[in-house]
Amino acid sequence: MSASVIPIGAKNITNDLAIGLRVSLESAEKIKLALGEKPREVVTAEEREEKEAKDEIDLSYLGLAEEVRKVSKKTLTEGIIKPRLNEIFTMVSLEIKKSGFAGLTPGGVVLAGGGALTVGAAEAAKRNLAMPVRIGIPANITGLVDEILTPSFATAIGLLLYGAKGTTRGERKVSLASFGRLIDKIPVKTAAGRVIDLIKSFLP
Repeated sequence: MSASVIPIGAKNITNDLAIGLRVSLESAEKIKLALGEKPREVVTAEEREEKEAKDEIDLSYLGLAEEVRKVSKKTLTEGIIKPRLNEIFTMVSLEIKKSGFAGLTPGGVVLAGGGALTVGAAEAAKRNLAMPVRIGIPANITGLVDEILTPSFATAIGLLLYGAKGTTRGERKVSLASFGRLIDKIPVKTAAGRVIDLIKSFLP
């Protein structure tokens, strides 16, 4: 097992967008999330041609405080986001080599956290790490609101499931069935609040 921390992450991408577009960090975060959303499926050939020819994206629906309506998607993804992603995963690659696990991860890499949904993140990881990459999304979990079943909460849910399986050192074990029942008993609030409450329930 190995762990390390690099000094940059998804928040730096938000900061780059804020500087490049001259908007607040809050607006930049909204734009970053919007770019990472799955685009609406193109239905007709005419729509496809129009989409390919039109580089601008309309941001008016985001309700930004600033008067930013249309921006070039290529400028945002290729000019601002991609260079920072390359920097992030170059650092990750160096850390993997330092750990001694380079070439020993046939299963590839799992990206977790909200930054995993950044447009182009998986592609940048594949390009810089030269190994299979997938986005970590919690699976086979019941009793959780949909907002939690995203990469943003993948690590937290994974750790809770790991703890629920118990250990081999004689500590009290919690079955996955009782884990599910415990989740059902927690009142629905916000997604983040529900996870926090769940974590608190495991504390002495």
